[in-house]
Amino acid sequence: MARSIAQVAVNVPLRRLFHYEVPEPLAERIELGHRVLVPFGGRVTTGVCVAFPEASDRPALKPIRRILHPDCRFDAHLLQLTRWIADYYRAGWGEVLEAALPPAIRAGKEERLQVTVSAARTSGELLDESMRLLKRSPHQSRLLAFLARNPGPHRRHELLRSAAATGGALRRLVARGWASDGRARDLSSVASAEALGDLAALSGGAGHELHEDQEAALEAARAALREGAFRVVLLHGVTGSGKTEVYLRALREALAAGRRGLVLVPEISLTPQTVLRFREGLPGEPIAVLHSMLTAVERTREWRHIQEGRARVVIGVRSSIFAPVPDLGLIVVDEEHDGSYKQESSPRYNARDVAVMRSKMLGIPVLLGSATPSLESFHNASAGKYRLVEMPRRVTSHDLPLVSLVTLEPSFYRPDGSGLITDELDRLIRERLARREQVLIFLNRRGFSTYLHCTRCGLVLKCPECDISLTYHKTENLLRCHYCGHARGVPRECPECDAGAIRRSGVGTERIAAEVARRYEEARVARLDRDAVTSHRALRETIARFARGERDILVGTQMVAKGHDFPRVTLVGIVNADTGLHFPDFRAAERTFQIITQVAGRAGRGAREGRVLVQTFFPDHFAVRCAARGEYAEFARKELGHRKTLGYPPYGRLAKVLFQGEDGEQVAREAAAAGEVLREAKGPCKVLGPAPSPIAKIQGRLRHQILLKSPTAAGIHGALDRLEERLPARKGKVDRIVDVDPYTML
Repeated sequence: MARSIAQVAVNVPLRRLFHYEVPEPLAERIELGHRVLVPFGGRVTTGVCVAFPEASDRPALKPIRRILHPDCRFDAHLLQLTRWIADYYRAGWGEVLEAALPPAIRAGKEERLQVTVSAARTSGELLDESMRLLKRSPHQSRLLAFLARNPGPHRRHELLRSAAATGGALRRLVARGWASDGRARDLSSVASAEALGDLAALSGGAGHELHEDQEAALEAARAALREGAFRVVLLHGVTGSGKTEVYLRALREALAAGRRGLVLVPEISLTPQTVLRFREGLPGEPIAVLHSMLTAVERTREWRHIQEGRARVVIGVRSSIFAPVPDLGLIVVDEEHDGSYKQESSPRYNARDVAVMRSKMLGIPVLLGSATPSLESFHNASAGKYRLVEMPRRVTSHDLPLVSLVTLEPSFYRPDGSGLITDELDRLIRERLARREQVLIFLNRRGFSTYLHCTRCGLVLKCPECDISLTYHKTENLLRCHYCGHARGVPRECPECDAGAIRRSGVGTERIAAEVARRYEEARVARLDRDAVTSHRALRETIARFARGERDILVGTQMVAKGHDFPRVTLVGIVNADTGLHFPDFRAAERTFQIITQVAGRAGRGAREGRVLVQTFFPDHFAVRCAARGEYAEFARKELGHRKTLGYPPYGRLAKVLFQGEDGEQVAREAAAAGEVLREAKGPCKVLGPAPSPIAKIQGRLRHQILLKSPTAAGIHGALDRLEERLPARKGKVDRIVDVDPYTML
């Protein structure tokens, strides 16, 4: 059908749509959901065709330049989903559509064929042939020997490098049927078979018999699948209760019915261990994986496999909620409480909530799982909106680990670092090392010292671009800002008074690792944080070494808290449980409870019972006490009581309106003007502020914010509608950012 006018969602931060002329050469080819190149405001940008109106009130329309990636088209469902995201999270529809595409397509890069190679015979046959060719063709021999140990698939260039062989030798093996090559697909883009093999010790494997709690959870999922309707099932299962096995069996049910599955996991949990578990639990099923550690071309290729229906299951992080999965029958959101599901740049969506909406639009079930469900999800389950299934027992022969609290003394901050580990934790570590068991040490702070200060005038060294103290990294002998990346050397004297000595204070994982190595000289110590592990390969290797027992103690941040199953770990030490307890954020207590519970859950997942020791300055705080006792219901009762009194979620809705710019006075004026407009609005929405943000400057930009509180989402959106009508955001020196359902108040 010939089209003459197209309505386009242009990739700009505007919430309106634009009409364009469809040139005659495109009239028969253009379709709903096509991505197009269009002129906009003196430049050319991208957009997506979302409708074809018969007429336009504009007298002259600019023509669409061309169709981009004609075979890459949004279907009606994804158009509906992205429109809802744009409306709810107050973003431009074009921005949301652009965010739903893989990076290479967004950048307009051409996809390149990436050849992968796999073994085509058994290991024994490959080894026999390798020996036969040892003298006559050493390159082929080495390739065969390598493939015998690591059957693949491998990227071609990596295989040749690993086997120290030539491309000609590989071509001859392929021609003779000893190896096969083909387009990269499935999990090869995440980890080679060699890497997954390194982690085999980590895999719990697919279980055969479910215990009573798992059966009840699976039956709830089956019932939702049988109904063929929208249902939300919340699995509240303690760490080690076998939630993953329930996910796998529910996915098998969906696959058996001819449907496909989508599994969301937090970024930090997407390790080769996670992927390997799903491969083992879904043998023979083509699986696509999406996460940020893949190259742009790899992500595009996986996305294409999904769009073409070649992947039956998709596993991915936050942005995978946009995956173009045909015949989607089940969505799983693991660790549904995790903050990484919330996008902190535009569009500021929460992938968990989008997953629930996507399931509702498609009329399919969604499984949410966590040992520490978000209070929003728990409240929805208590109110009957979600079905709650409790899984209070571990699948192992013994129960949850024994958790003890130890009160920290001021000597914890002793300058030489000797107070970091209490006598009780020291004794437990030595016992485990003597028994050749493994220990996990947790502190949710990076670096060696979290701040440096002058002993005379009290000056704290801060980032010149951010209102944040600089963190000392001993390995580099540098001060770094963890917000903007600014780095500088360590001054010998105070830059303010030129007399005082500079003292390092505060504690990070680098310092803990150094103290652990000093105390336990015979122990093999590894560190897992974003400074020590800067790539997916480094992450995989660190985890694999610890899993194989090549390291005795693993020191880390929240990277060690979830997504890992180390059967040899029998002791977890939490060095300071209070690092985030007193943040100016209404979720501070909930985050503290969650992180203690999640880290504690790493202990005792194998044949031996676990112990957890929590060092804290505030042992009587209800979040710390309830986490130590495993009392989620009691924690939820207390915290929900506080939230209800103050009107915070889940008893109210929030939006944060942030103003930022280089001129502090101008930022304050813009924020004040917006505050006046918002206060004039009638309705239940309460306006708090404007006030300087808790972090008043980031990357050289001063920040003020307004917090909107309302009993309903409609109240929030009504106030924001008024703000947009009376005081439209304009391009200038002050940015206005709206964050609906903000996850952080900072």
